[in-house]
Amino acid sequence: MTLLAFASLLFGTFISEDLACVTAGLLIQRGELAASTGILACTLGIFVGDLGLWAVGRLFGHAVLGWSGIGRRLQHERAEELRAWLERHAAGAIVASRFLPGTRLPLYLVAGIVKLPCFVFAVWALVGTLLWTPTLVLLTARLGDAFAVPVKPLVGPGLLPQMLIALGILSLFHVLRRIDWQRVRIAGWADGIQTKTRRF
Repeated sequence: MTLLAFASLLFGTFISEDLACVTAGLLIQRGELAASTGILACTLGIFVGDLGLWAVGRLFGHAVLGWSGIGRRLQHERAEELRAWLERHAAGAIVASRFLPGTRLPLYLVAGIVKLPCFVFAVWALVGTLLWTPTLVLLTARLGDAFAVPVKPLVGPGLLPQMLIALGILSLFHVLRRIDWQRVRIAGWADGIQTKTRRF
């Protein structure tokens, strides 16, 4: 039972991180799960998910940098400036993003895209996870439904939804990059001329 619960919570974080933490807290409150098991499973799953988002940015970020509009802004000096800023403020930015819904996906992707060192990212992502996860799990275990019910509408997506969103965004950039916009404009102009000609 313990191993099954551990695996379920760990993989459950890939669907919804915070919902897995709330579930762990409720199981702990009911005496069906040890606190250490619930916290460890959720912490490990969330940390792996964070590394996964960084890896998506690191491995597929070249599609974003290759797109002319964004590439001009991020390549060379500006990418280095952003990377240097993240290195200087990694602690505050990464840890704070754990507590600010909607900020983790873009920040973690950008960290990978600008090649923030994995060690730096991993250390502060782990610190943020260690601060957030036990707090959410233990508050739920202590207060039960009185805490879980108001929190459930606010829970964020886990690894799989976020990775799908991230890959979708990067794929869109890749497709847009491959479009020959000059030809599209010429084709549109030619179609307009033909339409006007037919009217006469």
